[in-house]
Amino acid sequence: MMDFKRIFRYNIHMKKQRIFVIGGPTASGKSAFAIKLAEAIHGTIVNGDAIQVYKDLSILSARPSIEEQKEIPHKLFGFVDAWTHYSMAEWLKDIKENVPNIENPIVVGGTGMYLDALINGVNEIPEISEEVRQKVREMPLDDVRKMMKDYPFQDSQRIRRALEVYLTTGKSLTYFHNQPKKKIIDADFCLIHMLPDREKLYKNCEKRFEIMIQKGAIDEVVHLNEIKATGGVLKAIGVPEIKSYLKNEINKQEMIEKAVISTRQYAKRQMTWFRHHGTPMYVITDPLEIKMKDITK
Repeated sequence: MMDFKRIFRYNIHMKKQRIFVIGGPTASGKSAFAIKLAEAIHGTIVNGDAIQVYKDLSILSARPSIEEQKEIPHKLFGFVDAWTHYSMAEWLKDIKENVPNIENPIVVGGTGMYLDALINGVNEIPEISEEVRQKVREMPLDDVRKMMKDYPFQDSQRIRRALEVYLTTGKSLTYFHNQPKKKIIDADFCLIHMLPDREKLYKNCEKRFEIMIQKGAIDEVVHLNEIKATGGVLKAIGVPEIKSYLKNEINKQEMIEKAVISTRQYAKRQMTWFRHHGTPMYVITDPLEIKMKDITK
């Protein structure tokens, strides 16, 4: 059983700021657990998810409800426009500006790279000019790959990023990745991983997407089409499938089945990532087994 009283007492007497970090796959119960923890320690929940930052995607991103955000202070949720490409670097900047001023912050999310960067720091890479970004963006992918044939990663996003860095600095992205990392915040982190039983997680994924449809997820994507969203919001699980449904490329049942499969595949990748990254102080397989009354004794 997790001793929240011990954690909280330790937090009070530490000189450094104590930051709770809750990570895990989608539909694992992270948000509900974070709310209970925040109630127990009078904490503030800070978003650590790459999709929940977008203001026009509350349902499909599973963003905390308006009621939940009124009851518990929340930061960095639903504040980015749908046509904006919001990066990890921007998230870390927002974290640095907000978290040091928060008492008992609880960072929660499923974007493992964000959480890892917060805890372990990042490699400092020179800023890329918009001119270089545009030049690389307009280049055919085959040309980029020819120029970067020795780069170990060949997916489009990484290899374009590598070329941007090379054109700007004359050095490879690997060179910067091999340099010492710089901490974003000097704090003590309490890392908690939510890793439920896989079959139970898959059932949660299926059930949650069906609930999202009932709550208006289709209308949410209609709205994204109407405002001509172009940012990272379009990467959210469920958006491509609903877009196909709206184009009459698939029927509603096929849309749901495809979205559920995509959600389960994403959850599986997240489970793998969190099992192999970080050194959590606690791994929670079933949040329902935690008696929250032990926190407030």
